[in-house]
Amino acid sequence: MTTPAPEKTARRRRPSPRDSAGPRPFLRLGFAGWIVSWLIPTAVMGALLLALSLMPGLDGEGFLAPLIPLIGAAAVVVGIPGTLLVTWLFRHQPRPAVHILGYVVVGLLYGPVALVVGAGGLVPMLIPLIGFPAGILLGLGRWMAQPLTRVEGTDDDAMTPGIDASQTTTTDPETKDPEHD
Repeated sequence: MTTPAPEKTARRRRPSPRDSAGPRPFLRLGFAGWIVSWLIPTAVMGALLLALSLMPGLDGEGFLAPLIPLIGAAAVVVGIPGTLLVTWLFRHQPRPAVHILGYVVVGLLYGPVALVVGAGGLVPMLIPLIGFPAGILLGLGRWMAQPLTRVEGTDDDAMTPGIDASQTTTTDPETKDPEHD
């Protein structure tokens, strides 16, 4: 004879914290914040490649000059939709590190755009040459745009990403408690 399986009753279950919490807060990155987090790193990457191609002796065979339009194409084809998708997917995640890492992944995806030129010869070696700096620069750009973000949908209007509510409360030492006179 076997023992019957115990039945779970509604009384034993804890209520989900999400049910009683109400609407979830979400992180909003405005247009200016998105421009700072996407356009500035892309422009820095293009300016860096342009400066490297103008240095004498560094670009003797002309390998760096074709990378400039390639970076521009990667920024438009991968960067714009990728950063917008990361911002939308992680909108309920108020921690900035998650958004920064998402932007780094989008920057790393700039590298495979080099395969559009062709997969022969040394072109696959351009993937890390384009992807790693673009990932680092996009992550830094998103980090720079952090002051331009705001958390909406919370009861606490002064809540900003990365700051605890306990850190924002201040006590005045001259205010006396009537119980401890």
